[in-house]
Amino acid sequence: MIRIALLLAGVILLIIQHYIQPLPVQLQFIIFLSGIVVLGIPHGAADLLVATQNSVSQKKSFSPVRFFVNYLGRLILFSAVFWFFPLTGNLLFIFFAAYHFGETDLYQFKINTFSGKFFAISYGLIVLGVILLNHFEEVKPLFIQFNAGGKYESFINLIGIHRYTILSCTGVLFFASAFFYFSANSNTKQQQGQFLVQLSAMLFILYNLPMVLGFTFYFILWHSILSLRNIIKYLRKDGLFSSTLILNQLAFYSMLAIAGIGLFGVAGFMFISNNTMMMYVFLGLAVLTAPHMGVMHDMYISMRSKNKIA
Repeated sequence: MIRIALLLAGVILLIIQHYIQPLPVQLQFIIFLSGIVVLGIPHGAADLLVATQNSVSQKKSFSPVRFFVNYLGRLILFSAVFWFFPLTGNLLFIFFAAYHFGETDLYQFKINTFSGKFFAISYGLIVLGVILLNHFEEVKPLFIQFNAGGKYESFINLIGIHRYTILSCTGVLFFASAFFYFSANSNTKQQQGQFLVQLSAMLFILYNLPMVLGFTFYFILWHSILSLRNIIKYLRKDGLFSSTLILNQLAFYSMLAIAGIGLFGVAGFMFISNNTMMMYVFLGLAVLTAPHMGVMHDMYISMRSKNKIA
């Protein structure tokens, strides 16, 4: 039901944008940043609790100090890759994000096999492809703002010229991977039709929304809400964490993250333009993807192994 409700919200957004009154770009950015604060950051703020629950599920000892050292180490390493090798960093971010999105959205499928992982990453790539490649003229200024923008401008222009070819190849890759996965997992027949209808509706919404609104719909509404639902369900399954503790931890670490982003943004003149703001937000999401993805990956392995998700 929650996915149907989210799709209805996307359809309403689409109707407003195309048939009632197009939202001004400035308002789109305000909605996007508000969503990051309200849902985007909180869905990653539970990583410490999730890692604790992962250790309990795996019957391993847990050290918060070791967790933070490991978490910050991955964050710093990925930040260094972005700083010294921006093109490599962006490509890694796209593939990491694609797998993370696929792993979250396909939680009802068992994707621990090679065909399952291929299915998950191709799913994420088609979603990101529709958002980024279909609106590449809006995305291009963000890439140009990276230090390597000028150096790799010819490569960026090449992507722009062939963006629909790349998007088509991504679509073929996804449907091929879906065919092989469903062929190898005949027990998913009841889920296949519903999944493909929902995916088609979501891609239609993303294709027809502007880039900022499309990313807001997918990352803020779809991904963050589904992630938060799974996280809360996972944390409460053994009674280890109360609802009050979960909410308090989400609020505390969210405020820390928001304060850090604010200071970083002011120091880096984040707020001088919409494109600069978006660039910093994407950069922040990118460097957080690697450590967050690792924590969530362990969570989904545990949830699938115990069949705790319907």
